[in-house]
Formats: sequence, C-alpha cells, structure tokens
Amino acid sequence: MSNPLPPIPRLTVPLEVYYFDTDAGGVVHNISYLRMVEIARSQLATALGWSLGEMGRTGLVPVVARTEIDYLKPARLGDHLNVSAELVRMEKVRFFIRFEIASAAQTDLVFVRCVQTMVTVQLPGGRPQRVPQSWRDAYPGLLVG
Repeated sequence: MSNPLPPIPRLTVPLEVYYFDTDAGGVVHNISYLRMVEIARSQLATALGWSLGEMGRTGLVPVVARTEIDYLKPARLGDHLNVSAELVRMEKVRFFIRFEIASAAQTDLVFVRCVQTMVTVQLPGGRPQRVPQSWRDAYPGLLVG
C-alpha cells in the first residue's frame, strides 16, 4: 500500500444489468445488488492501494461485519448503472463504506443505498488488525475514536 492515494476515497463503477441479475420478470434480484456492491468495494480497495492480490499475499483482508441496504426502486434487465463507493469513516479496526446504485442515464434515479461496516482481519485466524496506516495518513478527517 505504498502508491499515492486519491484525494477523495471514492469511485464509480459502471455496470449493466444482465439476465443472471434478474428474475423471470426482468427485475434485479435483491442479492444481485450485493454482488454489485462487492465489485465496487473491491475496486475501491484497489484504488486505495489494497488490491486483491495483496490481500492474498499478506492475509490482511477486509471482512463484512454488517450490511445496511435500502431498496428504493427496481432496476431492470439492460439498465446501465453507476455503482458508487466511498470510504466515509474509520475507527481502530473498523471502517465504513457507503454505496449508491443509480441509473447511468437518469442521474436522479437511485435504485439502492447501502452502508457496509468492515473489519480488518489477519488470516488465518481472523484476528482484528488496525485499518491500514496509509488510509489513516491520507484521510485523517475520517478517523473517529
């Protein structure tokens, strides 16, 4: 985690709704939104210097401790989406990421809002570890406690 971090810990991932995301009526399944959140969260971690490869090498991984999700409107087969992810708060071993899944074509149309509580752990064993120092250094305004 040595590369310079972006000034704002946020990114947006464009995605399209495919058949496997939907039910027989072409409406996105609730669980499919969590897969979209996972994609955005993984890409955000990479953008913040914590790639999947590094997680595999070091065993230091973020683990989902809690997901709060509001399903506001249904997305449908073929919709083009923007999934935004932003690191919004850090504690000693926990951090919080806010997500929004919105229409790429209609910016005021939001399908889902979500917040995940993550815990930094060392594998194997799952022992809690501090949030990465590079994040604490780059985003001191997000530190709480």
